[in-house]
Amino acid sequence: MQAETEAAYQRGDFPKALQLAEAMLARNPNNDIAIYLRGSARVELGIQQQDLELIRSGIEDARSALKVGGTDKINYYLPYLYGMTALAGLEEKREHAEVVIKFADSILARPNLRPEERANLQYQKAGAQVYLKNTEQAIASYLAAIQSSPQHLGAHVALASAYATAGKIAEAEAAFSNTTRVFPNNPLVFNNRGMYYQQQRKPKEAIADFSRAIQLDPRFYVAYTNRGFTYLNDGENPAAAIADFTESLRLNPQQPGIYSLRGAAKLQQGKLNEALADYNETLRLDPKNPIAMADIGFTKFFSKDYPAALASFNNAVLEDPNLRYLNPWRYLSMAYAGQEGAAAATFSDSLSKPVDKRDWMDQLVLFLAGKISEQELFNAAEPNDLNLRNAQFCEAYYFIGQQRLRAGNTAGANQFFEQALATKARYLSAYRGAGFALGKFAQ
Repeated sequence: MQAETEAAYQRGDFPKALQLAEAMLARNPNNDIAIYLRGSARVELGIQQQDLELIRSGIEDARSALKVGGTDKINYYLPYLYGMTALAGLEEKREHAEVVIKFADSILARPNLRPEERANLQYQKAGAQVYLKNTEQAIASYLAAIQSSPQHLGAHVALASAYATAGKIAEAEAAFSNTTRVFPNNPLVFNNRGMYYQQQRKPKEAIADFSRAIQLDPRFYVAYTNRGFTYLNDGENPAAAIADFTESLRLNPQQPGIYSLRGAAKLQQGKLNEALADYNETLRLDPKNPIAMADIGFTKFFSKDYPAALASFNNAVLEDPNLRYLNPWRYLSMAYAGQEGAAAATFSDSLSKPVDKRDWMDQLVLFLAGKISEQELFNAAEPNDLNLRNAQFCEAYYFIGQQRLRAGNTAGANQFFEQALATKARYLSAYRGAGFALGKFAQ
């Protein structure tokens, strides 16, 4: 049973590992190995589910395992260290991570640690340093872990990511490439390098790595998801994105977010009803998901069912009042539904806000309400961040096009919709809306 528990943990089946550890403890409540394994599974599950109490119970198991098994069992410290770093992130308490570093250093000072024990401690210490944004120190710890145990997979992968975080692109690429050499048959390392290439806007390289990960493990659904996401962002092949998301869902149907991604790919093809079905499936699996509610609102808006769009947008905002990016869409839905007076009352805060307090969403609402001109809207865009400015211009072009459309100037509106598409900001609803306005879709 211990071997089965360890195997379940190693393959990431933490619920099964927890169940088996509980069965071991039912036979012998003082089995320190079972306590340690239960603690490890509880911490992992707690992190997955963002369940503070589950993480705390895992930390307490680690303490109990040390009491029963002895403080010389170095691995028993690992769920404690990992759990405390997780608590630091979830509770936003730096002191938890600082405790991890101090405690790891005290154990590392012991003589006669085995190389793999030293590597695991350095790895956990580095995780706390990453949380504290001490990236250079984390890099040093990951390097120390690899020096102690050259086959430490976690340290290799995390080192490459830490270099990327530090902006050391050449070092990051070298570290990722080294990891693929050290672990040429591990799908995780190719998946992680693919994610790095995603971030670096190198879709061809990312797709190649995700494809290699899938070749190594055809059931590695995360790689299908990531490859599909790359196809979705690249925008040229939504059919390939849909195929990858479908395979990911076949391997693991309990992924509400993947239904949303597949819905977005179907919107790229102009398939409103099919996209709506996926968004509804997301909401079925996750009934309080405000993003799914918003996505349903966009689908209704693009199909020109403005009252239904408004209802969905309002539901999303009721669930999460911070979704301010929906404000211009809500305003426009109300205007199309003949409720422009009510819209002015609903967004009176934006309409009366002092100039120096306005953000981009305020500016879009002000423009839709006729309070600022087209040029003033463009002037309000971010001057320094080129990626953000491009996104804001895409939205500006789209909403200007909508205003021209409302005024009966279809030709003028279409010129602005074309400019919205020219930004290539495919991840924006404004970009998708421009596609629907012009009937231009990728296949």
